Amino acid sequence: MNPVPVFGNLSHRAKVFALLIILLLGTLIGTAMVYLFSVLVWGKDALNGLISEDPQQRLNMLRMAQIISQLFIFILPVFLFAWLTEQKPLRTLGFIKPRGRLFIVALLIIPLAGPMINELIHWNEALHLPQSFSGLEAWMKSSEENAAKLTEDFLSATGWKTLWINLLMIGILPALGEELLFRPVMIGMLRKYFRAPHWPVIISSLIFSAIHLQFFGFLPRFVLGLILGYLYVWSGSVWLPMIAHFVNNGSAVIISFLYYNHFINTSPEAMGETSGMPLVMLSAMLTAGLLLITRQQGISVSPRGRKL
Repeated sequence: MNPVPVFGNLSHRAKVFALLIILLLGTLIGTAMVYLFSVLVWGKDALNGLISEDPQQRLNMLRMAQIISQLFIFILPVFLFAWLTEQKPLRTLGFIKPRGRLFIVALLIIPLAGPMINELIHWNEALHLPQSFSGLEAWMKSSEENAAKLTEDFLSATGWKTLWINLLMIGILPALGEELLFRPVMIGMLRKYFRAPHWPVIISSLIFSAIHLQFFGFLPRFVLGLILGYLYVWSGSVWLPMIAHFVNNGSAVIISFLYYNHFINTSPEAMGETSGMPLVMLSAMLTAGLLLITRQQGISVSPRGRKL
């Protein structure tokens, strides 16, 4: 018989509160670790490196900060929470091997959804807030442009070492941490209140998109969250959304590496262009078809978080 975890007998609301506390502590510890490692590597004036005129030093510090943040804000808190509250933490987090053919679905669904997602990006970028919120819109646009510039700086750096660092920082860690938090943990908690799977997937996708703080990318990221959420709920395994998430982020890293190292001539932005509404509609239908296959072949998650 498995021992009862430390917080296993807490009420559901108490577990939600415990998760928030653990996430907050992880954020505080992660921030302290960023400062500590910065001082150890770059000296006591390390934080000035974030605004240093040396672009390489600035990027190296930001890479380190990104990696540490992913570990302490998403990954470690989720594993700690599951270990403290569940008798079978890994199973609760969805680490269950799905049926073999569903791995193919996870690999294909993001490329096939690409034209639909890219069209949503264009629609979202064309949206504007009312005139009375013009100042807010200008601030959001400026913030997103700065974030896009930083991402471009990460992806445009050349060298094989940089490729592996980017795959870890942009591909592997977000696919692991964000999927664990927003799929098995958040959907699992929301399903205590909703019997059908749809509202937990929708709400978790809204939060998943909102937490990135990018208004002009909110809609496509919300739809991406829906795809990843249904992959989890209908397969019963967190491996599928993790794989799909990595394909989404990792492909951007690899294509950018090939372009900036002059292996290909087509820029990442050009590869994302669609060629008309028929292709967008086909993309939507193929994406829906793969999700239906997942629903038919997977092991669904019950309203109480168990596998059916």
